[in-house]
Amino acid sequence: MFAKPDARVQAGIQTKPRVAAPISVTNTPNGAPDIHARSAILIDAMTGETFYEKNPDLRLPVASTQKLLTALEVIDEGALDEEVTVTLMDAMEPPSKVGLIPGTRHKRIDLLGSMLVASANDAASALASNGDGSRDTFFRKMNTLARRLGARNSHFMNAHGLDEPGQYSTARDSAIIAYHAYRSPLIRHYAAQQFWSFPYGDGEMMLLENTNDLLWNWPPYFNGLKGGFTFSGGKCLVASAKHHGSEIIIVLLGSTPERIFRDAKRLFQWHHENLKTTGGDGFF
Repeated sequence: MFAKPDARVQAGIQTKPRVAAPISVTNTPNGAPDIHARSAILIDAMTGETFYEKNPDLRLPVASTQKLLTALEVIDEGALDEEVTVTLMDAMEPPSKVGLIPGTRHKRIDLLGSMLVASANDAASALASNGDGSRDTFFRKMNTLARRLGARNSHFMNAHGLDEPGQYSTARDSAIIAYHAYRSPLIRHYAAQQFWSFPYGDGEMMLLENTNDLLWNWPPYFNGLKGGFTFSGGKCLVASAKHHGSEIIIVLLGSTPERIFRDAKRLFQWHHENLKTTGGDGFF
């Protein structure tokens, strides 16, 4: 169903106490670029070691990047080939959507794909509505899963990341969640697709385009995960990249569409130059 995982990580949730741990004063990195995001962190996707951080524990909205946690919960519940029924509430979710029609039925795995590729809020809502219990039960299980993974400075109140009073997370918690999402071959597959065909029904296919602009970067060092935007949270990004055997995860929160992808590239380049794996040639 999906391509061979493009990573050396071992599949499956593996709780580790030191994922995205604070950088000690003696290990503060030198020469890191000045970035626009209010909060950021860069970790090793293999070990969880933190290489860079900026206000990493500041509580902020994280927009659609929290769909990575939604995806982990959906996969954990299983039954991905089962069909779920779209409700009116699901269909009314703004603004990014695939246009699901109330009363229609779709496989959970297809809704998962549209949520991760096109950031479809109606698909995320349908997955929560038809989870293992009520919507509120699904949200409680999301928060329980986050805490089990080690993301304890977060509170999630919906499945899609749209602004809601009392909902927040941090760059550090987002990195912890992404560390585990990166270990899901299914999440990594969908999050890496530039385009994906969603089976809309009656044989009709809808071509979806990934919202992560870094997937069009060349050379193709960036290989996933998820971006998002809300008015209160600004532009947010959780990006994975690999080069010369190194695999990293970058989280940027509270930025702008004009600056966030540029800053992700700058952090990527700085990291590899700092490790002396690029010979200082530069990429961009």
